[in-house]
Amino acid sequence: MATDAGMQVLWTPDPFTSVVDYDSWEEALIEDADILRHVVAGQLVPINLGDAAFEFVVRVGDADQSAELTERERTQLLVTSDPYLIISGEKLYLTGLEHVSATPDDQALRVTAPAGRYAVTVNLIDWESEPGSQTPSGDPALHALPDFVLLLNPAASPEATYRRSLQTLPPPPETTA
Repeated sequence: MATDAGMQVLWTPDPFTSVVDYDSWEEALIEDADILRHVVAGQLVPINLGDAAFEFVVRVGDADQSAELTERERTQLLVTSDPYLIISGEKLYLTGLEHVSATPDDQALRVTAPAGRYAVTVNLIDWESEPGSQTPSGDPALHALPDFVLLLNPAASPEATYRRSLQTLPPPPETTA
């Protein structure tokens, strides 16, 4: 998933039905305050790490089984965000911010999530530190872990507090040599 807008986002399509061209996109999403309004409303989760391309895995849990990291992912986990709120109407999209629109393009990753409120954590994985994860040229090996794992689990309660920030992740913990 690549972006030239500096931010990938998980978003629900209903609030963006009026975004049909650059002018309407700019009106809805050009300013940080506009983006934050959508974050606070549970319409968009920012993955705000600058212009880049990352590999994502998205898991959706339900009342019977929580979405969780695998043991391999937990071993390579660098940092986890505080939970964000997203409200699904049965489908969500993961794209670069510049691709949010009434008609998601073929670059959009469609995520099926039954209608409801979800707590979303963004997990940054240090896939490069796992032995054998890179080819000799430094590219990810076929079995390499993703850069990010997004976990969506049903929201605990309507009164729960969620992250309301465009800064997705706290800095990684410092390591001692």
